[in-house]
Amino acid sequence: MCYHFQSSDMLEWLKTQVRVIEAWREDVASRPDFDLEMITRLERHYQWLTAEVLNLEERPSRRTGMPKFGTLRAV
Repeated sequence: MCYHFQSSDMLEWLKTQVRVIEAWREDVASRPDFDLEMITRLERHYQWLTAEVLNLEERPSRRTGMPKFGTLRAV
């Protein structure tokens, strides 16, 4: 299933989620009893979401020449 959107509000919300994950992974990593599996999962999700946000920001639309916010894919 794909969801097409052209909303800067949605993109800003996704960027906020990246910042939330950054704070979360720093918190988890700073704990004396940190869980390596949890940190690994957070890092993988952070890298994926960051790449998706960059893709949405940089992807030009072929039809209009205007920035295209992209496609979200369900995972």
